[in-house]
Amino acid sequence: MKSLYVALLGLSIIIMSGCSSKNNDISAASQNIVVQKVDKDDIRYVMKQEKMIYDAEPAEATFSAVGEGIAPLNTVSHAQSLALAKRAAIADAHRQLAEKLYGVKINSRDTVRDAMLKDSTITAQVSGLIKNASIVEQDFKDGLYRVRMELRLDQNKWQEIFAY
Repeated sequence: MKSLYVALLGLSIIIMSGCSSKNNDISAASQNIVVQKVDKDDIRYVMKQEKMIYDAEPAEATFSAVGEGIAPLNTVSHAQSLALAKRAAIADAHRQLAEKLYGVKINSRDTVRDAMLKDSTITAQVSGLIKNASIVEQDFKDGLYRVRMELRLDQNKWQEIFAY
């Protein structure tokens, strides 16, 4: 009986020492783990280096709009009418670019009485941010100022901003 007790004690010591060595291996392995944050540019760089993606120039999307502004009749001078018409044309071009990029919000309300349409109201609203649009062409003829504007966006930036 004493030899059985000694054998069980020896077996338990072997098992316990085996468990402790596994814990040491796990703690040593966890000390070698490095946590690093990776962003999209890092992933693209690695993929290009490993020839996983085609290395092409980023595509640009170009949006253009033509804005028109009319010179007011009650101005002090021709220069003032020209400046106000140009300002109106630029604002119109910006609005058209915002419509293309962000869309237009339409609200409509109809009033019907006695099976007849009494009142109909439609409002259109545009809200957006236009940055770095450039004037490509401009001219002033017969009191009308015309401006052609362009906005160029990198395709990847376009997808990040407007993908929804």
